Amino acid sequence: MKTKSTLEKALKFVSDCKMIFLSKKNIFQKNIFALLLCLITTVSFAQSGSCNATLIVENNGNIRSTPLDGTYYSMVLTNNSSSTDTFVLSSKNINASCANTDGSSTAGNVIINTDFINSSRNSLSEITLSAGESLNFYIHITIPAGTSIQKWSCNKITATSKNCTSYAVDTVLHTYIINPVND
Repeated sequence: MKTKSTLEKALKFVSDCKMIFLSKKNIFQKNIFALLLCLITTVSFAQSGSCNATLIVENNGNIRSTPLDGTYYSMVLTNNSSSTDTFVLSSKNINASCANTDGSSTAGNVIINTDFINSSRNSLSEITLSAGESLNFYIHITIPAGTSIQKWSCNKITATSKNCTSYAVDTVLHTYIINPVND
């Protein structure tokens, strides 16, 4: 009997829905509904196009050699949009899809540690910038104990917008671990 009562409720629901949509004074009249749909689409499209930023390494210093005690990359993030935005910072090792700048094989590339820090050497994971504002920050590279020397590491640094979650800017860092004996 539960099935029959459920079926009766479903039929009543469909009947009630028909009444709402057939009524001459309902809020879902074709013109209003089409206008609302167009407005939502337009606002969504406008917001997605409003995010714009750049992320660069100062002085085009994307390629760097480092001893085993590590190095720093000086970065600049600029919000080129017309509104304040917060960017979430992340780093990803991309050795498998990166080309070493000296043409050597990426098969021997190593994994290094990346930390985002501000000018006071405090850890950083997000940056909020007003429209047109830029901020300098650093990527601190540290080499894990036991890492092979005379090897490359490729890391993609990304700043993802919180206003437009599908918008991100990135840059690739190429780090070469030098032999401290030859230094």
